[in-house]
This record gives sequence, structure tokens and C-alpha cells, in this order.
Amino acid sequence: MQNDGQSEGASTGQIPVEDGYVFRTLLDKMTDGVIVAQDYRFIFANPAMHRMLGYAHDEFIGIGFDAVVAPEFLGIWNERFRQRIGEGEEPLNTYEVRFLCKGGQDSLPVELNANRVTFGGRRAVLCIIRDISRRRYIEQALRDSELRFRGTFEQAAVGIAVLDLDGRWEMVNGKLCGILGYSEDELRNRTFQDITHPDDLQTDLQYVEQLLRGDISNYSMEKRYLHKDGQAAWARLTVSLLYDTENQPSHFIAVIEDIHNQRMAQTALADSELRHRLLMHNLHAGILICAPDARILYANPEASRMLRLDAGTMAGLKVADIGCEFADEHGNALSADTDLVRRVLMSGREMKDLVISITHPDVTERGWVLVHAYPEFDTSSRFKQIVVMLIDITDRQRLEAELEADRKLKAAALDAMTAHVAVLDKRGQIVETNASWRKFALRSQYAGDPTFLGVNYLDALSRVGGPDQSLATQACEGILSVMLGRSPLFQMDYPCHCPAERQWFSLKVTPMDPQRERVLVSHENITAIKLAEEAIRILANTDALTGLPNRRHFFETAEEEFARAQRYETPLAVLMVDLDNFKSFNDQYGHAGGDAVLRSFALVLSGLLRDSDSAGRIGGEEFAVILPHTSLDGACAFAERLMERIAANPPDIDGQPAPYTLSVGVSEMSPASKDFSALLILADKALYRAKQSGRNRLVVLTGGDSTHPGSNAA
Repeated sequence: MQNDGQSEGASTGQIPVEDGYVFRTLLDKMTDGVIVAQDYRFIFANPAMHRMLGYAHDEFIGIGFDAVVAPEFLGIWNERFRQRIGEGEEPLNTYEVRFLCKGGQDSLPVELNANRVTFGGRRAVLCIIRDISRRRYIEQALRDSELRFRGTFEQAAVGIAVLDLDGRWEMVNGKLCGILGYSEDELRNRTFQDITHPDDLQTDLQYVEQLLRGDISNYSMEKRYLHKDGQAAWARLTVSLLYDTENQPSHFIAVIEDIHNQRMAQTALADSELRHRLLMHNLHAGILICAPDARILYANPEASRMLRLDAGTMAGLKVADIGCEFADEHGNALSADTDLVRRVLMSGREMKDLVISITHPDVTERGWVLVHAYPEFDTSSRFKQIVVMLIDITDRQRLEAELEADRKLKAAALDAMTAHVAVLDKRGQIVETNASWRKFALRSQYAGDPTFLGVNYLDALSRVGGPDQSLATQACEGILSVMLGRSPLFQMDYPCHCPAERQWFSLKVTPMDPQRERVLVSHENITAIKLAEEAIRILANTDALTGLPNRRHFFETAEEEFARAQRYETPLAVLMVDLDNFKSFNDQYGHAGGDAVLRSFALVLSGLLRDSDSAGRIGGEEFAVILPHTSLDGACAFAERLMERIAANPPDIDGQPAPYTLSVGVSEMSPASKDFSALLILADKALYRAKQSGRNRLVVLTGGDSTHPGSNAA
């Protein structure tokens, strides 16, 4: 900026220019501040600079650096000023400092671009100043939001992850690392495809394609992940899609619940039941027929197997002579005089259900048999023979021990499950419950037996009335569909709230055997998952400052209401609302005061909305309201009530009322309205005209492009 003529500009604070009108208009209209400094004082500033710092023109011109530059930046400011008005290379052009507002109580973060110029024949510094306080506020708000999200993310009782659209893990919490066995860094170097079981991958990818096409909003499935140790780990996966500011898909968010133990317990239980049935089906009995002198006359193949002698070798021998040791169930050895055949001969009575052990000379393990022995007489009532039936219970003894261990294991497995589990027979009667079920019954102060044994679950569901009746009916039909073989399984989520606590459960019904003689009904508490999903949904749809729907969520709701109004030919009105002179309000009260005004306005606006109405923050101090089933007159009446409420209820800032006014644009849907965006444009034009007309008023603009003056609250 060369000035080789008079130095009048330096004394008046104005910059002389060759084409003065254009240059002066440019300076006056700039939103960025422009200042010229010389002799360690400011000798020129444009109107934007005055507005930023709260000075009148005459107050600012001639003021020293120490009155404007914050103390912590004054030293570097003076040093760079000296460098610029001196000789040699200039310092960096662009950097950030803080300026003091008028009075010195408030300060403003700014970004400046400084250059060396000649002014009045001497060197000066020209600076272009940009207010970056809003950017600083947004950066801090983003950091705070990230901290809140991180807290929820890391403390969740289920695995949570954020993945990019290629399936790469970008964020994972500690719970997920524990489920899959990988560290956070190891997961970030993989995709979900890398650790998904091959048999489940195609189904997962099909869901992902549907999600990206917009066919579904989320999906849930049970799948197997490949644990770091190489084993398959069952999990219940719920996936939603996140969108960026342009409403384009950006990331997936996944909630992963560990159900591996539950699935393994179900599989082990089914395998155990099948094994036991097969063992019982293949049991046989051995038969020995002995003469009155106790010699063996006949032995069947099963007896030969039990006694490890063929029938020919045993013939003619007494039981005591076949080389095996026999003992009763208490371990007392049976002698030749006390073996079963002798006892029958001596007593002449039937002996039954006696447990005897058999030990073979070449086998260390004892065999066990259940013995029935009875005498047969001829027509003269003389002993003819004695029949001994040996039922091999070696496997049964072992099986009984296994069954007892299995029963204990089954009970322990059921009791270890966090879900409330009941086993129903084919009539719907409860035959078994787990500890979680019983504890829930006691906690709910159930008056009857907390085990519910003998209670018909289907009858109990059919007697449910009130608001839960439809859910009970759905559950009853789902259980019957599994019992009757119409469905392989049934699952539904349902709320179970009480005054002190909000809860959700997932009901799952699965058959326990192929004949469906038993079905397992589990109620898994999924409150943590639902709360996590709800928190994510709120974060995605709500404006953090005002609590109103954000721009994206409002537009989704508005598009639905517009389509509904078109379909049913009902009236629909829309308002665009702007807080007048909000920037000057921010300058006066600071951004904290501005935030208080926005929150106060949102509270007043929400209090006027009906259940069917919706409002959203479109950006900055601009809001939109959609009023279904509302004519143009009704919308104007709503706008007037809103303006009256705002005027009557100014927010309190630092103990003083801080009044403000609104400009409102109103429009209504007409046959010419093609879509909601066109309708909103009309309302926005009306808002613009209201602001042009002096603010603090409402203007109506319809499809015919005719402006209807509204009320003026001034």
C-alpha cells in the first residue's frame, strides 16, 4: 500500500486509495477485520474490526498495541512488528493470537495474515484478522463429545466396534478384545472378514450389502468368529450404519455379545441326551440255567460275554468254579456256599434285584450285574433247575455316575447362565428352571414357588392382559410354533420396565430333542445392548446443544410427514425461524450467553409443539418447524405464539434478562409442492424477506410466490 502524497490518511485513520469508492466499499463489506499498524499503534481499522472488538471507529484509531493484544501474545507481536517495519526477511505471514475486546474483560482468538506495506511514506504493517472463536468452540465441543462417547464405548458390558466400509476395525473396546482374544492393534490390522468363520461369512456380507443399499436400517445375527487361538467363538452381532455430514454412509457400528458358552452348553446337552439313549437301547441280559446240584447246564452268548467263557467251557461247571470272583454290592466275597444258586437251593425262594460284582482274573476292572434267580420245579415239586438272569449293569453303573455328573453339569450350566431359563414339556408345563429364573422370581416378589415347577407356561401367558397382552400373545404363538415343529426356533425382544428401572429381554425358544418333547425357553437381559443402541441413536440424531433433532434427523422426519400429507391430502405447514442479530448478541454476552439463548429458545419452542409436530436445528441460530394437519392460518398463529412467548420469557444471563426477537418465514404445502425441500425453500425465502423488512416479524410465502405480511412484534 504505497502512499507517496500527503500523510492525511495516517492522522485520520483512513487509507487513501486511488480508486477510493470501490476500495472503501470492499473494506466496509468485508467480514474479516482489516487493520494498519504504525508507530506501535493502530492507525486504521475497517468496520468488521470494530464489531469484533466492540470499539467505535474513533475509539480504536490511535490505540496502542498493549490495549488490544492479549498480554501473553504482546511480546511476540511487538517482535514481529519490529521485524516487518525493519529491513531483511519478513517473519511468518499467518499465525494466531488473542485480541482484547473493549474494556479488556473478554478476549477473542483470531487468525491474522500480516504483510509489510508503505503508508504515508513510511513502513507499516497491514493485517487481515479472522475471528476463530466459533472454530475453537466447535473443536472443544468435538473433544467433549469424543470423551463422552469414549466413556460409554469403553465401559460397555458388550463388545462395541466402529468399522470402515471395507470392514476394517477402526475402534474396538476392551470387551471385544476379550471376546476375540486379540489386542486392539492386532484387530486394527484385520478386517471382520479375516476373523469370520467361513460358513457364516456369506450371510454376514449379504446383510452388509442390504444395509449399504438402504434396504434395512440394521441387522442382527448369530455368527462364529475365529478366536486368536484358532477356535470358533459364537457371538450375537448387531450392526448399524453411520452417516457423514452429507448423509452418506461412512462407518459401521457393531455390538457383539459373547454367547459362546450358551451355544456350547446347548450342543453338549443335546449330545449327552443322544448318547444316553443309544446306551440304554443296546443293553442285553445273560442267562444261566443250572441243575439242582448247581452245575451249569446252559449259558447264552451275552452270559458268555459277561463271564468271558464260551458256553461249552462253562457247561458242567459250578458258578463258583468258573474262575471269577463274585462280591455283593458292599464288597463282601460270595463263597461256594453263599453264591446265588446255593442260596436259591437252600431257601427255595426267588432272589431278585441283587447287585453283584464280577472280577475276572485277567481284567483289573470289575463288572457289575443285576441278578434275578428263581427255582423251577417238576410236576413232583422237586427242583428241576435254577434260572439265573444276569443284566450287565456295568455300563449302567458307569452311566448312572455319568448321568449324575451330567445332571450336575447340566444344572451348573443352566445356573451359570445369566438368562432366565425354563424347560417346558410338550404340554407347556415347566419341568425345570435355572438359578437366574428363581432369583428373578424372588426379586420380583413372586408369591408362589420360585421354581415355577408344574406351572403351565402357555396358560400363564394366555392370562396376561393390559398393555403387555400383545407381547404375551406373540410369545405364546412363538413357543407353540417351535413345539409343533413349524419353526426351528423363535426369538423376540421385549421391554420389561418397572418404575425404578428400564429393562429389555430377548426371549429365545429352542427344541431340546428331535421329537420336541422338551423345549428350552430363555429370557436374556439385553438392557446393556439396548441402552448402547439408544445412546448411539441419540448421538446420531440429536443436536448436542439444544436437544432438538439435528439437521439430518429433522429432514428425515420432515420427508416422511410431507409424503404422508401428500398421500392423505392433509394440510402441512413449515416455519423457518432465525434469532435476530444473534452475532451482536454473542459479542455482547459471549458465546456462553449465546448458547444459553439457544437452549432457552429450544425449550420455549419444544413447549409449544404437539406430539405430531417436529422441530430441528438447521444450523447456527436457524431452526425449522414442520406442522402436520395445520393450515397456513394455524401456522401463523403458532408463529405468533412463539414470538410472544420469546418476548415474555427472555433468558437470564448473569442475573439479568437478555431479550431477543425472532424473524419467521411461513409456508404451506400446495398442489404445486414437489417435495419437502421445495417447501422449505419457500419458507426460507419468506424468512429472508422478514429479515430484510426489519426483523422481529413473520412473513408468509406460498406457492404462488405472493408475500403475505405477518405480524410485527416490534
